[in-house]
This record gives sequence, structure tokens and C-alpha cells, in this order.
Amino acid sequence: MRYVLFIAFHYLTFGIAAQDTAALKAALLGRWEVVEYAEQGIQVNKKENALPQAMAVYQHVNKQRALIYYGYDEELGERRTRAYERWQERDSTHEINRLIQVIAMPYYAVFFADSTLALYNKDVTSNIIQFPESRRYVFSPGTMSIDIALPGGYGIQWQAQVLELTAGRMVLFLPEEAELVVLIKRDFSLP
Repeated sequence: MRYVLFIAFHYLTFGIAAQDTAALKAALLGRWEVVEYAEQGIQVNKKENALPQAMAVYQHVNKQRALIYYGYDEELGERRTRAYERWQERDSTHEINRLIQVIAMPYYAVFFADSTLALYNKDVTSNIIQFPESRRYVFSPGTMSIDIALPGGYGIQWQAQVLELTAGRMVLFLPEEAELVVLIKRDFSLP
């Protein structure tokens, strides 16, 4: 394991340093579609069937949701009541349907040359942009990292390590969430 980490470190350090920083910056610019990310701690693929993934996410968080939203803690040996079971049925149905929508809806990140990052969902059925956000980013080719700041530049929201950046694919590691995010470059034109 140490040998693999040693090789990966040296590849990242010397292989990336040898690449042209202008080419790396040019590769970053454009519209990227998020195809894989972690939803509440479970890695999901937005291009696969959303139902089984949503069920896996709910299974992962259902005890925590029961404690937060209902006050039920299975670890304390509490007895399940009918009211709790009815709540759990309603909660699972609602949350799984919500997760299906979240996983299935395309999510885009657009990197502009002026260090603006636009993030948004796009409903494929109605072609409507939903939940648009704007951020500022600083890309450091030497360390292959991207700092993404809150609007107005007030503090860092994410510190992403770029594990892979090609003309068509980018893989980010977000250490705060211990999450891998895979993005694919998509064509677009400005109005």
C-alpha cells in the first residue's frame, strides 16, 4: 500500500509539474456535468438507475433520520410503536422519492476564465435551470487544487484536490467530505 501511495505521489508531483499550466487552465474552462458524487456518504452514479441508489442512501441514513426527526433511537432498545412505523413508512417513501429526483437530475459546473464558477441543476423534461449558484474559484496548477469560495469571496466553501484533468474528464477529491466527484466535459455555447 505504501508503495502505491509513493508512486502516486511521485506521479502527481513530477508528472503534473511537467504539464503546461496554460493547457491545464484551458482544460478546466467550460461546462462540466457531475456524473458521480457522494450523496449523504454513499457514492452514486447519476447515469445509472436512481431507485436502487436512493434506497441504498436511505438505508444508510434511516437510523439517523429516525433519531433527528422522530426522536427514536434503536440503540437504546426502545420499543417500536405503530406511530413510529407509520412515520417511518411515510418518511422512507418521501425521502426515497426526493433522492430519486436529486440523483437523476443533471448537475452542471461551469468554469469561466474570470474565476467565476456557475453551478446549477437542469430539469431534462422541462429544460428549466433550477437552483443556480455562483462561486469564485482559484485554480492552482502547481498543486492541482481548486479553492472554491462562497459568494463575495467570504471564506472557502470547498478545497478540491484535482486527481485527474483531461480535455473530457475531471476527478476531484473533496477532503472535507472525503468524497470523490467525477465530471465529464459537455459542450455549451454562451448566449
